[in-house]
Amino acid sequence: PISGGVLNGKATSLPKPPYPAAARAVRASGSVSVQVLISESGSVISATAVSGHPLLRQAAAQAARGARFSPTMLSGQPVKVSGIITYNFVP
Repeated sequence: PISGGVLNGKATSLPKPPYPAAARAVRASGSVSVQVLISESGSVISATAVSGHPLLRQAAAQAARGARFSPTMLSGQPVKVSGIITYNFVP
């Protein structure tokens, strides 16, 4: 796959993650980066949180799995893209 960098702005649909109750209880906040692999059709194949507060990572990864993107074209052919989606959690 080609590398797309930060992909937030390229999403056609980017669901907001719910704020986990456990994270809210300890006032966990900040940004979570999620590594995603996007298929030729624009759907997310895999999503893995790579940085951020441990209590926020699962919610961010689940939200990223629901994101949708426009297909990325390379020389007229749709290609897989890997990149990062960043979510900011503010209590």
